[in-house]
Amino acid sequence: MISRRTLLGTAAAGATVIANVIAMPGVLRAAPVKLKLSHYLPPKHQINTELNRWAGELKQKSNGELDIEVFPAGQMGPPPRQFDLARTGVADISFFFTALVPGRFPLSEVLGAPFLFTNAAGKPLSAAQASFIGTNLREDLAAEFAGTELLYSVLSPTVGFFMRDKQVKTPDDLKGLKIRPTSTTMGSHLKSWGAVPTTIAPAEVSDAIAKGVVDGAIFNCEGGAAFQLHHSVKKVSMFGDSAAPFALVMNSGAFKGLPKDMQKLITDTTGPEGGRRVGKLYDDAEAAGRKVFVEAGVEVIDIDGAAIEPFKKLADVPTQEQITALEAKGMKARALLSKVRGLVAQA
Repeated sequence: MISRRTLLGTAAAGATVIANVIAMPGVLRAAPVKLKLSHYLPPKHQINTELNRWAGELKQKSNGELDIEVFPAGQMGPPPRQFDLARTGVADISFFFTALVPGRFPLSEVLGAPFLFTNAAGKPLSAAQASFIGTNLREDLAAEFAGTELLYSVLSPTVGFFMRDKQVKTPDDLKGLKIRPTSTTMGSHLKSWGAVPTTIAPAEVSDAIAKGVVDGAIFNCEGGAAFQLHHSVKKVSMFGDSAAPFALVMNSGAFKGLPKDMQKLITDTTGPEGGRRVGKLYDDAEAAGRKVFVEAGVEVIDIDGAAIEPFKKLADVPTQEQITALEAKGMKARALLSKVRGLVAQA
């Protein structure tokens, strides 16, 4: 006969075992959690290397229970669809460029305000600094990313005029020239400086410059080197005019459906410090890209300090129009700009 005391003791011991199993992450789970991560950049790009590294880190820290497969080069969909892939759950996670979907992220476009991410000396912040700041704006921008969790943003403030044969130093140097912009915001800046924004696919820009279809293009050195612009341009003028966010997002349902320990792994390895880490990769790639142009004999200069003021004064006009339009729709664009300026001053 089993005594009542023995029976109760056995039941209590069993309950303790069950409680311990529940409390121990990854123990006795039926199978690893598998997630799909989509982006549009090529396999050799630094972000693909970073996302695969991150996936490996999460797999190792979860003892193999969290398995993220990375799909680069638009395998799951073209660049403009990357956000919606994550929002709708076709992918669980995606990395995308907000500027590729004009008008879809209107408050994020405010971050392209002229020379917003420059310091008191008129020099652009590093991508690491700007990305840390951008990721700290998650709550301000949450409505634009509805259906997803914004894990981090990446902003690279340094861009340049990549010109066939004209060195740009002032807005007057751009009057009447056809320039390929990177975004609608940059297009409005070019118009304010007297240039003619001309849309061309990135892969076609180098050939278009060489043939005189356009006089130049807005790029950064990393992207310019990737698209072989050092073969067609002779003059480059770098400056910190405009930044548009890249973003790593995760489907909200997929995130909330994860065990708490896996959620913590993801949040611990992303956030503002994750943005800073990935921004540093962009800084390193930018330095390497600039070296490519210098070694190719391209003349590279920097526009900073007082030299940015004429550009800023003119570009502020369309920016204020943009802000006024957003405020009329109930969006707190001025408050966002004020917050960013405060964060930049502290950087």
